[in-house]
Amino acid sequence: YAPWMDLAPAGRETMSSPVTALPVEGPGTYLLSTDLTMAGGWRFSVAAKVQGEPETVKAELELRAEP
Repeated sequence: YAPWMDLAPAGRETMSSPVTALPVEGPGTYLLSTDLTMAGGWRFSVAAKVQGEPETVKAELELRAEP
């Protein structure tokens, strides 16, 4: 699964922005980059296969971008 951003909290789920993984700085640290193309509520979604977990671990974080 790849991480992604969308404007679902602002009622525009079809508007999205790709998320790019950046070089890792150390174990357990992940850096990501995205372009928030407009102000409003954004949702960051990520899913990962975690060693020892039978199912894919999924998480969502809502944030607000201001101009």
